Amino acid sequence: MITFVVFITSLALLVLLFVIKSLEIFYGRKIFWERQFENFDAWISKILLKIKYWWSHVTFRNIRLISSWIIVSIRKSVIAVKERLDHKQSHFFAKRDHDIFKNKGSVSFFLKNVSDYKKSLSEGGEDKKN
Repeated sequence: MITFVVFITSLALLVLLFVIKSLEIFYGRKIFWERQFENFDAWISKILLKIKYWWSHVTFRNIRLISSWIIVSIRKSVIAVKERLDHKQSHFFAKRDHDIFKNKGSVSFFLKNVSDYKKSLSEGGEDKKN
């Protein structure tokens, strides 16, 4: 479905491009949007020339320093995000330790009732002995 939508959209844009170009040829002048695109291309060209100028000042030693600075800053960012997530989600990520020596009580209500009954008999027996 997405392929079909992309195909129809690109077909419509292609037809629009041909119509606009034929109107430009028929009237012999450029359409407003094309002038805007030319201005935008000039702006991008200026930016690329500035990047080229600054790139000419970069040496291999600077590249190594810059790349190490980028790696260290990314590492610090990842550690900060991990610490924040660990703090907020600590109960989710922490594994519970089970204490095998802890008395878990009786397995069922019947056994609990039986153990309570035995306790009451032993407590009652002590009272009778005293």
